[in-house]
Amino acid sequence: MSGDPTKANLWTDADVYVSFDTSAPMPANVNTPFGPQWNLVGLLDGDEGMPESREEDTDDKFAWGGILVKTSRNHFKLTKAFTALEDNATVRRLVWPGSTATKIKVPKPERVLIAFEVREGEKTRRLISSLYAECSLDGDHGENETDLESATIVATIYPTAEGDLFDRQETPVLESIAVTPATLSVPSGEIAALVAVATFEDETTADVTDDAAWSSSDLTKATVSSGFVTGLAAGSSTVTASYNGKTGTAAVTVTA
Repeated sequence: MSGDPTKANLWTDADVYVSFDTSAPMPANVNTPFGPQWNLVGLLDGDEGMPESREEDTDDKFAWGGILVKTSRNHFKLTKAFTALEDNATVRRLVWPGSTATKIKVPKPERVLIAFEVREGEKTRRLISSLYAECSLDGDHGENETDLESATIVATIYPTAEGDLFDRQETPVLESIAVTPATLSVPSGEIAALVAVATFEDETTADVTDDAAWSSSDLTKATVSSGFVTGLAAGSSTVTASYNGKTGTAAVTVTA
């Protein structure tokens, strides 16, 4: 079977962020935390996940003889749902928009910014509403003695004039690892340094020397730890840096 298993995802953790200030700044990238204008929804039901639903009206046009010649599409609608298991001010405001701390009122739709974040190990993916969303309670607000209190909330995502629904941020996929210098000469009994550089699919790079796993093909000639090579005896060894499934090597020569 062909394919790249590093591109298969099983998201093991998630958060939903909401800002009731529609002018709140968006994080610069996936490694930037959300600012103080953003509120966490809190505990989420992982079994329910965050399902996405798309609706669109289509109208097929046929010529004589029953030949399909055109399909028109309009009234596109995108919703994302999540189930909150925590009773906090953010959840209550989403369930009862327009209400106060002391009065529950007939819900009035409120425009918010909403962000969906999923994580798996070191990988993170975010979807942040480009314009705004409106949230509403879907079905019942569950309260009983055997199950956790829960509220399933549906967010309707409104597009920009250009048709943008979400801004997407994610951890870039690792493409390769390079060890520099590619050839290294070190006298016996001395130490020299190597550097491991990761290149990602978006052409960004990062120094991963401290995070990589290092190994030497001949431990009688040279050892390596965190990129520091120690020459032991005259000869040669191949030093390898491994990081997130990718490897890079350097040819090390130990001189007497």
